[in-house]
Amino acid sequence: MRSGTRLTLLSLVGVIAAPLARADAPISFAGPWSASPLTTSWSIGDWGDACGPKPTGTLERGGTVTIQQVGGDLVVSGLGRSYDTSSCWEPLPGLLRTSHSTGARTWRTTCKSPAGDPRQSSLVTSITALDDNTLAFDETGQYQFVIKGQNCTASARRSRAFRRIVAGAPAPTSAPTATQAAAPLPAASAPPPEESSKTEEGSKSVNAACRSPGPPARIEVRPSHKLMRPGDSFAFRAQVADARGCTLGIVPAFRFDNAPEGVSITSNGKVTVSEGAPDSEAQVVAAVGSRSVKAAVTVVSRERFDSMLAQGGFDPSGASKDAAVARFESAGVGARGTVLKDDSGRKRAIFVGVVGATALALGIVGLVLVGRSRRRSAAGKPEARPASGPTVASRPPTVCPTCRDEYPPETQFCPKDGNRVVPLERGTAVGPAGSVCPVCGQGYDPGVSVCPKHDEPLVPPAVFGRTMNTGETRKICPVCGAQYGGESQFCGTCGAALVPVN
Repeated sequence: MRSGTRLTLLSLVGVIAAPLARADAPISFAGPWSASPLTTSWSIGDWGDACGPKPTGTLERGGTVTIQQVGGDLVVSGLGRSYDTSSCWEPLPGLLRTSHSTGARTWRTTCKSPAGDPRQSSLVTSITALDDNTLAFDETGQYQFVIKGQNCTASARRSRAFRRIVAGAPAPTSAPTATQAAAPLPAASAPPPEESSKTEEGSKSVNAACRSPGPPARIEVRPSHKLMRPGDSFAFRAQVADARGCTLGIVPAFRFDNAPEGVSITSNGKVTVSEGAPDSEAQVVAAVGSRSVKAAVTVVSRERFDSMLAQGGFDPSGASKDAAVARFESAGVGARGTVLKDDSGRKRAIFVGVVGATALALGIVGLVLVGRSRRRSAAGKPEARPASGPTVASRPPTVCPTCRDEYPPETQFCPKDGNRVVPLERGTAVGPAGSVCPVCGQGYDPGVSVCPKHDEPLVPPAVFGRTMNTGETRKICPVCGAQYGGESQFCGTCGAALVPVN
């Protein structure tokens, strides 16, 4: 009896331990995977003119990649680059890895800029296995730069999903329950064999199509309107799908369009209303790249909450029954990673070309007018010249086409913005002022709207608002050696940028 009991116990231990051992066995993630498009969304903080153009959301194409397991990390190869989970995704120069952790289903890496770097960046990159056939990639970045005394702060989030490619895998089917198996359906309700085969074929084709999803076609947020009371919290649900309705696994970034008092929202869409928050309206924005969809949040008192529910249109929790939907335009997502703006590159090139042609035409007209003015002045004066040549007093003063400041006749360039000055004709109407590049400070004639050096939109001189360093009492031209006061930026003789006198 004792021997038989021991055998029975050993058998039970083996039956229980076998599935546990299989559950603890490491899972291999090596092989081909389908990567969804990589979406990047930005949240801008302080951003002055010196920071340059504001970053915008992007959407990089997806496709097939190969994953290898090297040690405890994953190596993802394909789509034009190779990525190792022991590093961060964005390859910023000078970025240092500060921490790295691996697990059976999680890889997490933190990277930061050195302490002395004026461009501080902090990245947290992670890949998580949601199941044996799905990986979720997520990277959050915090950036803080100081350019010309102006703070430039922004945060970014990058996300994509990986799905394992299984060759010849059958479409999943739902197994009947014990009750359904015991009680067969009446013959009248059973579909004919032809319709049953068609349904199975359609299901298989849909599942096969979603194994290789297409580019994003729509963003959906549920609900489109939510009633909330002080002390409530609620998480909006969002999904991004392709044109066939296949979910892509892209996570939109949530924010408020107008943040009301006492209401906060997280990047994954959880809204929290503090106790004592006043009645207010807020717009919730779910963004993927530069495409977004808006939902509404209404904060009301508990008494108004019940009365608004009684009017209809909301479920007992205060959520509307419809969804907010935004569709991508097909031309906005190409085969390459692009900013979600239709034909932005082509339009920008056309714009720069038109501006350049206009500036050239204005320059030619200005030269013609200046030549005529000089010829008229010469015709009205006697031919006799002193032996030392023309005196400065006989020439008219000059004016800067950008800032409209006047200078002596011998000045050739504006010391403030470096633009070439033109003779000032007294008695004529004063034309419009030009504009200044916010990056280099160079001035340009009226009609020019983009700096040809930095491709930056120009701003009026008054908006540019330079702040001079009062500690620099003298400056010198590195070309001709002329010296100027600390308020000057360019040489009035040759137009070169001035440097401080040591």
